[in-house]
Amino acid sequence: MRLHYSFLFLFLCATISHLHAQISLFQINASYRQDFDSLLSTGTTNDFSTFPHGWVAVESGTNANTTYASSTGSANAGNTYSFGTNGERSFGGLQSGSLIPTVGAGFVNNTGTVINALQISYRGEQWRLGAVNRIDRLDFQYSLDATSLTTGTWSDLDALDFNGPISTGTAGALNGNDSLSSTVLITTIDGLTITPGTKFFIRWNDFNAGGADDGLSIDDFSITPIGIDLGTTAITFSPASLNFGDVIVGSSDTLSYHVAGKNLPDSIAVFTFGSEFSISVDGVTFSNSLTLLPTGGRIVVKFTPTRNGLTRDSILHVSDDVQRSISLTGNGFVQAANIIPIAAARTQPIGTRVTVAGRITVANQHGNPAYIQDVTGGIPVFDYTMASSVEIGDSIIVTGPIGVFNNQVQISGSNIIFTDAGGPQIIRAPKVISPSALAAHEGQLVTVRNVRLVNTNFVFYPQSTEIITNDTTSIDLRIDGDTDIPGLTKPQGIVDITGVVGRFRSNAQLLPRFRADIPGADEPTVPSDTIPKHKTLDIVNWNLEFFGATREDYPEEYGPADEALQLANVKQVLDSLQADIIAVQEISDDSSFFALVRQLGHYKGVCSDRFSYSFDGPSNFPPQKVCYIYDTLTVSALSSRALFENLYDSARLYDASLLPGYPGGGASSFYSSGRLPFLLKASINISGVETIVSLIDIHAKSGSTPADHARRLYDAAVLKDTLDTHFANTNFIILGDLNDDLDQSITSGLQSPYQAFVNDTARYSTVTKVLSEAGARSTVSFNDVIDHQIISNEMHTQYIDGAATIITPFGTIPNYGNTTSDHLPVITRYSLTAPRINFVSAAAAVAEVDSSTYRITLRSSKRFSSTKTIAVHISGNAIVNEDYVVTGDSLSSTIYVTLESDSLQTHFDIRVVDDFFDETNEKAIFTIQPGYGFVSGDSSMFALTITDNDIPEISFAKIISSAFEGSGDQTIQLKLSTPVATEQHITLQVTNALGASYGSDYTTTPSVVNGKITLPVDAGSNETSFVITPLSDSRREIAEVVTFKIASVSSGITAKNPTVSVFTILDSRLRNIFMNVAPNPTTHTAKLVTEGIELSAFISLELRSSTGELLLHTNGALDKVNDVLESSFMQLKRGIYIIKVVHQSETHQFRLVKS
Repeated sequence: MRLHYSFLFLFLCATISHLHAQISLFQINASYRQDFDSLLSTGTTNDFSTFPHGWVAVESGTNANTTYASSTGSANAGNTYSFGTNGERSFGGLQSGSLIPTVGAGFVNNTGTVINALQISYRGEQWRLGAVNRIDRLDFQYSLDATSLTTGTWSDLDALDFNGPISTGTAGALNGNDSLSSTVLITTIDGLTITPGTKFFIRWNDFNAGGADDGLSIDDFSITPIGIDLGTTAITFSPASLNFGDVIVGSSDTLSYHVAGKNLPDSIAVFTFGSEFSISVDGVTFSNSLTLLPTGGRIVVKFTPTRNGLTRDSILHVSDDVQRSISLTGNGFVQAANIIPIAAARTQPIGTRVTVAGRITVANQHGNPAYIQDVTGGIPVFDYTMASSVEIGDSIIVTGPIGVFNNQVQISGSNIIFTDAGGPQIIRAPKVISPSALAAHEGQLVTVRNVRLVNTNFVFYPQSTEIITNDTTSIDLRIDGDTDIPGLTKPQGIVDITGVVGRFRSNAQLLPRFRADIPGADEPTVPSDTIPKHKTLDIVNWNLEFFGATREDYPEEYGPADEALQLANVKQVLDSLQADIIAVQEISDDSSFFALVRQLGHYKGVCSDRFSYSFDGPSNFPPQKVCYIYDTLTVSALSSRALFENLYDSARLYDASLLPGYPGGGASSFYSSGRLPFLLKASINISGVETIVSLIDIHAKSGSTPADHARRLYDAAVLKDTLDTHFANTNFIILGDLNDDLDQSITSGLQSPYQAFVNDTARYSTVTKVLSEAGARSTVSFNDVIDHQIISNEMHTQYIDGAATIITPFGTIPNYGNTTSDHLPVITRYSLTAPRINFVSAAAAVAEVDSSTYRITLRSSKRFSSTKTIAVHISGNAIVNEDYVVTGDSLSSTIYVTLESDSLQTHFDIRVVDDFFDETNEKAIFTIQPGYGFVSGDSSMFALTITDNDIPEISFAKIISSAFEGSGDQTIQLKLSTPVATEQHITLQVTNALGASYGSDYTTTPSVVNGKITLPVDAGSNETSFVITPLSDSRREIAEVVTFKIASVSSGITAKNPTVSVFTILDSRLRNIFMNVAPNPTTHTAKLVTEGIELSAFISLELRSSTGELLLHTNGALDKVNDVLESSFMQLKRGIYIIKVVHQSETHQFRLVKS
C-alpha cells in the first residue's frame, strides 16, 4: 500500500471543488448504498450541488468548473459526468489535457462504536473508449485524516481500482451497463480504528491513459462499517456468507472472509463439518479446525467437491458461550455431463452458463480470447488464463456464461472453467468460403478465397481494420495487435486469407492468427536497407511517451506502467537501428534517460531544459523534454540550445507584442507554453566524410481543434522565418513530433500548418510526406503521420531517395503500444558526399603593371567541423617567385591553403612581378588536389594569365652622326629597351636637308622607298640598324644633312626619344677645327670656344651630370646652342659635369667643374 500526500494541481489553474456534508454511518455492520440515479440525466452545466448527499467532485485544469454534464458516452470533452442512457445513472468523468476530474465522498462514523473494517463494493462502468490498445482506470484511494478530496494523507487500494475492460474495437461510446463494459469490485479494508465521530474520505482519481481517455464511472456503491456494538459480545463476518459457484469435481477453489470478535472472553475456535470444505489462516495448510485470537482474523476456505451437484455447509465459530456460523455454498460440477453443441450454446440467453467442447483454433495468438470449435460451430472464450494455457489443436471443455459484446456472441464473464480433455492435438482445417459467407460462420476458422486488399500500401498496424474484396463483396480484415502480423507488408495481389470470424457490431470480421494466414505478408524492406549502416548518416525521431515517469512521482500513471520494461524496449529498438542521431520527445525523467544512454554504449545524450510551463517550477504533471542521443563514433556535438528563448521570455514577461496576435492564450502559449524547439549543431564524420548538420527537435502543440491548429500554424511560421533568415545555405533537419501531418491537417478541412515548408521546394524538402501519402501512420492508434522530418535543400542532395521509413517493431516487442510508446520511430538516411572544393572563378588575367595583390578564392560545398589543409598544385609556363609571388605556405609546385572549421571559403593571394622583360603572356595553372574528407570539384582548376606590360621602346642610338664623303658604309643603330618577344618592324621617314640628295650624295641599305625605310626587328633582339653610305663628289660644299625619323612602329614596340637621328655628310676638303669650353673651372657659367667653325654651323650638345644623368640636350646653330648652354649652366649646382658636342660627325667631350 502506497501513501500519497496531499497535492495541488498546478496546471495553470485553481482547483475547483464542491463539498457537501459528510454521509453519516449510523449503524455498525449495516450498509450504506448509492445508485446515483438522482444525478441529472440531461444538461451540460449541472451544478455540483445536485450531487447525492455527501458525494463530491474536484476538477483541475484550465477548463475546471463546478458543473457536470449528462452523457451517454458520446461526449469526448474532459468533464465530470452523469453517465447513462435513461434514468439509471452512474457517477464519473473523462480526463483531457485541460480538465482532470476526481470524484469521491466523505463519511462520518456515527455508529457509536469503533469501525474496525470497511467493506466496499461498487460497479465500475466504461461508457466510452477513448483510444485502443491501452487501459484507462479509476484509481481508488482512501484517507483517514482528509477534510476534502485534496487534503490529508491518502492510501492506494488497488483492489478497488476500476480498469476499463474494453481496450479494443473502435473508439467511441459504449454501454456501461453491459456486462462486458462493467466490473463489480468488492474488498474489505481491515485493521482500521475509526472512532465514533471521526470523518474519513474516499476518492477515485482519473488516470491519464495514453491518447484520448475513456469515460469511466462508479455505480451501485455500497459501504459497510464493520465493528461490534459497545458493551456486547459478538462474532461477526465479512462477508456474511461464501458462495463458490461452479467448481469442477476433482479440483478446488478458495475464498476468504474476515472474523471480528468483540468483548470475547476467550479465543475463537473454528470448525468445519463436511469433508468438502477445509480452512486455513495462511492459505497453505488446510484442516477442519483452527483457533483465532479473541479479536478475530482472516480465514481462507477451500472447496474440494467430490460429486456433481450443490453442496451446502457451514463453519462454526465458538468463544465461550458465544457461537456463530457462516454459511457455505458450492456447486460440484462435472463438465462432461453438461456438454452441449457450440451452435446450441450460441443461442442461449445472455448470462446462461454453458459447457462446450471442441478443438482450439486460436490460443493466445490474439492475446485474449481463445477460440474453440466443434462440428457445429465456433465461439470465442474471453479468459486470459485459458488462452495462455492452451495450444491450437488441443481438445478442451469450457464452462462459462454466454455474453454479447458489440453484437459478438462469446463466453465471457466470471468463473470460467476449462479442462484439457486429453488426447493428441488435431489441427482443425479451415473451412473454405467466399467473402459473402463470412457472417454465417461467426466464431469459426475459415479461409476466404481469391481476395485482395483495397489498400496495399505500407504495412499492417496492430488493432487496425483493412478491407479485402473479391471485387463483388468487401469484408473487414481485423489485425490483432497480439499477432505477429503487425509490421509486415501487405500482399500486393490476389491471395487466400485464413482466420477466425469475429464480429464488431454489424460487421463480421476475419481475424488472421499469424503470418502464415496471410500469404505475401513479409518483412518490410526499403532499397536503402542494402546500404551498410557505417556508410550512411541515419537520423531518427521518436516520441517516447512520458519516458521514465513513475506512478510514485505523480498522482497517476503517465505512459507505460513498467518503466524498466519501457527502457529495455527502447534500448532494443535503438540497438537494432544503429542510428547516428536520435531526436526524442517526452522525456520525463532525466536519470532514466541517461541510464538508457549509458546502456547504449558509445552514445551520449543532451536535453533541453525548456518544456511546457518549465518557468513555473516543479509540477504534478511530468515534464515532456526534447532531447538528443548521438553516436560519439560518428557525431560530435558542437553546440545545443533552445531556440527563441529570449523572444519567448521577453514576450511572456514584458512585451507580448513581440509575438503579435498569438492565437489562444497569448504569448505565453507560444510553442506549447514554452516547449521550445531544441537545436543541436553537430559535426558528422561518416567514413572520413565530414559535414556539419543542424537539427531542430520539435514537440509541437497537440490537439485537433481549430485553436490547436492555429497555434501550430503560428509557431511554424516563426520557425520558418528564422530558418530562412539565419540558416540559409546550411545543412539542417527539422524533426520530431509535429503533432500534425504534412499532406493535410489532422484538423478537419484545414491545410497542414506546415504547408509553407511543403510549398517552399527551393529551400525545403518534406521527405517524410510520402509516408502520409502511402497511408502510413506514426502512432499506434492515430490514422496519420504526425512524426516527420523536413530537411533543407542542401541536405536533400545527400538524402537517399525512398529511405524515409516508419519503424514498426511490433514483431519483436510484445504489446508495443502499452509497454514502449504510443508513437513509432521515423528514420531517414543520407549518403554523405565528400565536400567539393572549387575555385569561385575559373580564370583571370592580370597585367604586370598591376603590382597590387590578386586574391584567388576557394569554396567548399559544405562546412567542416575541423580545420582542413587544401593542397593546390601549380603548373603552367609562369614561374613562381619570378613571374609572380604567392602569399602563405607554398613550395615550388604546391600551395597549402587553410580552410577554417565551420567556414565555406578560403583564399590565397598572388602578386605579379613586373620584370621589365618583353615577353608573351604567361599562365599559372592552379589545381585543387583531393584530400582527406574532401574532393576536388568540377571547378578545381584556375588559370591565371599574366599579360606583359613591358612593350620594348625603340630609339636611335645616336642623335647626331657624320662622315666624310666617300668614307664608306656607316651603320645607324636603333636600340630597344628590352628584346622583343616576337618579330616587329619600324618605318623611318627620311628627309634631305642642306642640299643632300639620295642617290647622288648617299645611299642606304635597305633602300629608301617613297621617302621611307622599313626595318625588321627579329624576335629576341634588342636592336636593329641600317647602313648609310656617303658618296664622294668633286664639289666643295657645305655639310649636307639627312634626317631619319621614326615614323611608325608595329604593335609590339613603341617609339621613344630620340626618335630622330641626323646624319651629316662632311665635305672631305673642309679645314680643321678647334673647340673647347671656358672658363673651366667656373663659378657661374661657361660656353663653347671654337676656331674654324662658323657661328651658324650646326652642332649638337649634351650636358650630363657626373653620374651620367642627362641634364641638357640641344642642337642648332653654334651661337644659339651657346646661349642655351650658358643659360642652363647658370642654374646648376656646384659639381663636375660632362659636355659632349657633335659637329660634322666629330665628337668633342669636355669635363667642366663648377665651384
